[in-house]
Amino acid sequence: MDIYQHFRKEEKEEIDLFLNKCEIAERNYQHVLTDFLDPREQYILQTIVGGFDELNVYYFGGDDKLERKRAIIAPDYFVPTEEDYEIVLIELTYPSKFVKLTHRNVLGTIMSLGIDRNQLGDIIVNDRIQFVLTKRFESYIMMELTKIKGAGIKLSSIPFGNMIQSSENWITHDITVSAMRLDVIIKHITNTSRTISKKLIEGKRVKVNHREIESVDFTVEENDLLSIKGYGRALIIANNGESKKGKIRITYRTLFK
Repeated sequence: MDIYQHFRKEEKEEIDLFLNKCEIAERNYQHVLTDFLDPREQYILQTIVGGFDELNVYYFGGDDKLERKRAIIAPDYFVPTEEDYEIVLIELTYPSKFVKLTHRNVLGTIMSLGIDRNQLGDIIVNDRIQFVLTKRFESYIMMELTKIKGAGIKLSSIPFGNMIQSSENWITHDITVSAMRLDVIIKHITNTSRTISKKLIEGKRVKVNHREIESVDFTVEENDLLSIKGYGRALIIANNGESKKGKIRITYRTLFK
């Protein structure tokens, strides 16, 4: 079976990486840990591991509800523990009476320290702020992350049992669409016209799985995360097949501003 034919050509790099990790796990009969993966990457890896008879894949990002997770590819005898994922939950405290910090503020500042996005899990914002990070960066970030938006902050590592729930309110939708083209999906998600959705795409305001997409006929698939500048985010949960009228039934979640 040609695994590449089941995915997009621009996903070849991820496919090659996952295949290599599976081959290492199979050949050496040992577990292999990945970086943090978004939902689409988790789906690709799950599909690839399915082609290896004696391998399983497990995911953990701190909580089942979180979006970004690290994966462990392992022989079927191995059952990972929380420690095997090598991640840490960090709580951030700051003078909230004087400054308001957002998800974007925290992400931007962490990235400015030279930490790659694939080393960072979810950022959870509520009355407190927490984020998940690969453990090898724990000491570094404790020393280097001292201010955000000019406000002094304090960091502490805490157990995953003390994780807060996000204040983000994702809403689930079930709709029918004429096609899985990006412009059609954006039109429905933003509740605008096809003309406006095309302008959003061509104006470089749409990302799919963190990649900027300018092609209006780009095919959207399950587990794709869409970011629409000025609107918010949407996650395609499922393609539920065709309706009696030949339209495509999909389920997606939105988080809009």
